[in-house]
Order: sequence, then C-alpha cells, then structure tokens
Amino acid sequence: MNQAGIDVSNQTFDIEKRCGEVLSHREFANSRAGHRQAISWMQRGGEGARICLEATGIYHLQLALALDRAPGIEVMVVNPRASRRFAEAQMVRAKTDKTDAAVLLQYVERMAFTAWTAPTEQQLELQSLTRRLMQLKKEQARERSRLHAAQRAGAHTRLTQRDIREHLRYLQRHAERIQAQAIALMKQHESLAEDLYLLDSVPGIAELSAMKLLAELGLLSTGLSPAQWVAQAGLDPRPQESGTSLKPPRRISKQGNANLREALFMPALAAIRTDPNVNAFYNALLARGKQKMQAIIAVMRKLLHAIWGILKHRQEWDGSKFYRIDPAQSA
Repeated sequence: MNQAGIDVSNQTFDIEKRCGEVLSHREFANSRAGHRQAISWMQRGGEGARICLEATGIYHLQLALALDRAPGIEVMVVNPRASRRFAEAQMVRAKTDKTDAAVLLQYVERMAFTAWTAPTEQQLELQSLTRRLMQLKKEQARERSRLHAAQRAGAHTRLTQRDIREHLRYLQRHAERIQAQAIALMKQHESLAEDLYLLDSVPGIAELSAMKLLAELGLLSTGLSPAQWVAQAGLDPRPQESGTSLKPPRRISKQGNANLREALFMPALAAIRTDPNVNAFYNALLARGKQKMQAIIAVMRKLLHAIWGILKHRQEWDGSKFYRIDPAQSA
C-alpha cells in the first residue's frame, strides 16, 4: 500500500509519497481540479493509499473530503501540535512545505493509524450556521458596550447612539434568522432532531445550547470514549510535577475545541443553579477545597461525560447517574 503525507496551504498542497522503496514528491493546486489530479496520482498502480494530513483550519477540509470519497484511499487527519511535536522528536529543524509533507509521511508510517470520520453535509452546515450565530451574538455584545460608552460620553454622541441602535436591530434580526435556519435544519433530519430532543432534557441545556453543542460534537470522530471527548474539548487536567519542588495546581490543557468549551460553560452554570444533583456535586467539590472556577470546570467535564452517555444509549437525563445525593446530607 502506498503511504503519503500532505502539507496543505491556501493555494497549493505538497504530497510526499512512498511506493515501496521509491519516494516521490508533487505539488498540486488546492482546488477541485488539483484534488482530482492528486487522487489519480495516489491511486496509480491500484495498490491503495494511506494518507496523513494536518487539520489546517478551513484549507484542508475539502481535500480531506475528496480523499475520503476516493476508492482505495484511507485518510488520517492529525492535530498540528501532534505533528509538530513529532517533527521536533525527529530533530527536524526546517519548516517548509516539502519538509512538512515528509514529516507527515513519517508520521503515518510510524504512528498508529486512526481513520478520519468524514462529517455529513448536514453536520458541516449546522456548524457553519451556529458559528455564524455566535459571531453575531459577540458583535451584539460589543455594540452594546459601545452604546453604553456613547451614552456616558454625553449628548454630542446622539447620532452615534442612533447608528449603534440601528446596527443592534440589524444584528438581532440576522441572529434570529440564522438560529431559525439552524433549528429547521436539525428538525429536517431525524437523527439530528432526536439528538436535539435528548439534549434538551439535560438541565441547563435549552434549544440554542443543544444546537451549539451538537454542531461541535457532530464533527468528532465516531467511537471516541468520554475521556477522549473531554480531551477534544481541552478540558482534560494537565498535571505538572517534577520531583518534590514543582507541584503547581492542575490546570486544563485548553488544547482542544474552544467553541465546545464555550458551549458547555453557560449550561454548566445553569445546571448548578437548577438541578439538585449537579448542585450537590458542585457543593461537594467546594467542600473539598476546590475553587469556584475549578468546580465549574469539573461540572463541565462531568456534563460532557453525561452527554456522551445520553447520545450513546439514547436515554434522557437522569440526575442520579450524574451524582447520587446522600440521603443523610439532603435530610
């Protein structure tokens, strides 16, 4: 089987391919025509291929989808941090498109191969809509801050205030339209509609929060464990210990999907306020000496575990499975 590493940029991508003992290198345009040419080159000889490429924002996605659809080709998409650490371990100091492709070829040859799960068009569209919605909401928050500053500045800002209010109304209309489109998309597809219903049963998660969570969770690889979901969200604790001198408090890695962390934060706060089991878990952590933010992050992490179980077993929320309250404490 052929093996290859691909370094992707905006306009082009480089492929380093090994066929038996023969190494070859080609550069292609990062376009539909370039994708077809690369696939034809990789399929030459009819032996199939295993390909490794980095997740490079938006630039790798269409290429990865085209490769995934091609017969005989298996795709692995790796975190750029992992491939960079691998290159450093190989003492690779150069940073060019060709050397990066060569490093990714070594990665697919030496590391365990994990096939990439291509998202559906509906999942990609949902993520696009929800991320756009979050952009609009953040811009609304900025405009409200600007309006507050203008109001405090005095009467000479009245025209500016009027313009900001008009822009706020514009942003609100568009946010409502995008949200309605995302909800309609989910309700048109049975699996997404059922997932939306199940997450809506979780305390602290309403329709909008469920939509944001499903938009990010839907693009994770299938078959991941709850701990892997936590790592994908960057909520995994990162211990730092060295002998007896260095033992700082553990902090989360934040080496994951920031949108997923953001989507979990407000539901965790709402669940702490409204659900007795979540509240009991939170207070138990405070009683053990945890800081408030540490306890909130622990709730986010445990809530993600719960969501994994709900979606896997197709069961609605059961607070006793999240945290069992001691009857002696509740009396």
